[in-house]
Amino acid sequence: MTQSLETKPQVQELRELLQGIECGMLTTVDDDGSLHSRPMSMWNDIDDNATLWFFTLDNSHKVVEIQHHQQVNISFSVPTQQRYVSILGTAQLTRDRDQLQTKWQPKLQTWFPKGIDEPNIALLKVKINKVDYWDSSSSFTPQTIQVN
Repeated sequence: MTQSLETKPQVQELRELLQGIECGMLTTVDDDGSLHSRPMSMWNDIDDNATLWFFTLDNSHKVVEIQHHQQVNISFSVPTQQRYVSILGTAQLTRDRDQLQTKWQPKLQTWFPKGIDEPNIALLKVKINKVDYWDSSSSFTPQTIQVN
């Protein structure tokens, strides 16, 4: 019998590592192999399937990059706590209206004034594959969480 992801300690550990962090740097790969990073606000918790969700516009350059190279990295840090998290994941875009509605939060109105009726609004779904992290409690020795 397989253990549900909801009860997997890896997902809970990752939730605790990211608790209180509102923004991460999403890194994508362009067709020429160059890396591009940009800040992405985290408005939703990691779901039970070890997935992160970000609101975006489907006509942005990062979406084009992800359509060609689905592997992404998202890095988070809390320097005052010496906590650093690097997430390797597989990204894809979804325009699912139910998902948009479920994940919508009023704070997003700043970037998407028309809410989920904003033209080109979409969700970037990042399925987490592996997490490397460093924190002061681990004596700065890298730790790894395998989610798959």
